[in-house]
Order: sequence, then structure tokens, then C-alpha cells
Amino acid sequence: MRRYRRLVLIDRLIPFLAAIVGLVALAGAVAVQLNTDAKTKAVAETIAGLRASVDELGKRAATPVTPVDDGTAAGLLALQDRMVKLEGEWAAREAAAPTAAPAADASTATAAIDPNLPTTDCIPLGTRFMVMPGESYPICQSRAVVKTGAITADTVTIDGVGPVVETGFGTIAGTSCTVMVFSADEAGFAEVRVTCT
Repeated sequence: MRRYRRLVLIDRLIPFLAAIVGLVALAGAVAVQLNTDAKTKAVAETIAGLRASVDELGKRAATPVTPVDDGTAAGLLALQDRMVKLEGEWAAREAAAPTAAPAADASTATAAIDPNLPTTDCIPLGTRFMVMPGESYPICQSRAVVKTGAITADTVTIDGVGPVVETGFGTIAGTSCTVMVFSADEAGFAEVRVTCT
């Protein structure tokens, strides 16, 4: 009788055990499905974000970039205008100079070389040369020495002459020599030429 009761009890438990196993399997399937849905949603959100970024980059590429005006272009144009002006002034002075040049060349050609005047380590007469502040430049076959002081954007200060502006002239004190300033730069250099009569 006990054995029969055990069999009946086991027969009644089997459906419950089968139901529990089924519920566990169902719960596992639901968990897998939820996990898959979460991953799919995350991938979809990532793809949407990438599409938005690509669209934004496309809009930026299509939008013309407005250049920033920091004054560089205006400064370059002003510098170019100044150079053109100086070149024009030099050309005009050079065109006017040949009328007086032959007489000066003839006088220097016929004059005897004075052994007391420098002939080496000096700047030849009529030669354009660069100067810097605080330097001395003896001129060949003359008593003239170009001693430079301050150099600004358009002026050179020369001892015995004073300030000379670009394309201007000045007579060196105690000599018959004239110095012409072709250009001056605030960076500290200038181009000059000395002629003597």
C-alpha cells in the first residue's frame, strides 16, 4: 500500500516538475530575448548617433568658411603699396641722376689718388651699401665717414648730418660729400649711398 502511495505521489509530482522545468526554460528564453533586445537597441542608438555626426560633418563641409580678418591682408597690401611707391621714387631719382653723373665721374677719373685718404677697408664712392645703428663706414678716397645712429621705419640718423628721411639727402659736415638714404627699416638696417664732389 505504501508503495502504491509513493507511485501515486510521484505520478502527481512529475507534472509539477515538468511545469517547473518549462518555467525555467521560459524564463531563460525571456532573459535571452531581453538581452538581445537591449543589444539591438544599443547598436541602433550607436548607428543613429553616427548618422547624426556624419550629417553634421556634411553640413559643416557644405557651409562656406568665413575667413577671420586679423589685419594681415591689410598689412600686406599696405606694405606692397609702400614698396611700389619707393620703387617709383627710386626710378625717378635714377632717371634724373645720369645728367650729373658723367661730370662727377670725369672729375674723379682725372683727380689724382691722395695717399692720405683710405683706399682699403672702406666703401667705394657711389656704391649703395647697408648700414646698421652704431656703426662707422669710412668712404674710400674721402674724409667722409658715415656714422649711423638710430634707424626708424623711414629715417636714419647720421653723425654730422642729422636725421635723413627715405629718398632724402644730407651733406656730411666738414666734407663735400652727400649721403642719400634709399630705404630704412625699423628692424635696424638701411640702404645708403655717398657721393662726393
